[in-house]
Amino acid sequence: MPSLYQISVPVYIKSLKTLSNLLEKGSSHAAVSNEQLLNSRLIKDMRDFTFQIQQASNHAKSVAERLGKVAPIELKDNEKTIEELQQRIKRTIEILETVKESDFAGEEDEISFKIMNTDFKYTGKTYILEWATPNFYFHFVTAFALLRKEGVNIGKRDFLSWD
Repeated sequence: MPSLYQISVPVYIKSLKTLSNLLEKGSSHAAVSNEQLLNSRLIKDMRDFTFQIQQASNHAKSVAERLGKVAPIELKDNEKTIEELQQRIKRTIEILETVKESDFAGEEDEISFKIMNTDFKYTGKTYILEWATPNFYFHFVTAFALLRKEGVNIGKRDFLSWD
């Protein structure tokens, strides 16, 4: 059976590299300006493309911090350009690459945190399966959908990083 490390860290690294490739395709798409792409939303009350990239990064990084014994690293969520988002993705990958499988928390270790006055408690296993991974892919897929909405020529092959 794969370890929690195996089902998270390498998977997030691969997906972040895919996200970087998608972002590159979006930035070179002639029909949309980078500013339009960065501010793109699926619907008025939903957060923009930039936020989706930031949150995918944050959820991947949180696994390194909460389960991989990496000291908390603040990424300021202040990116304003495609290049800054690319640098953020690169930095998140670098953080994940520092995690050693031998340092990873166990399935039953408690993970607790607070977001907007709400306390969350998980085991290592439920944190990966019920929080980190679903949230990571929610924002990853939303970023993908926004690229498609803006007419970027990407599809399932790009999403899955098929050669």
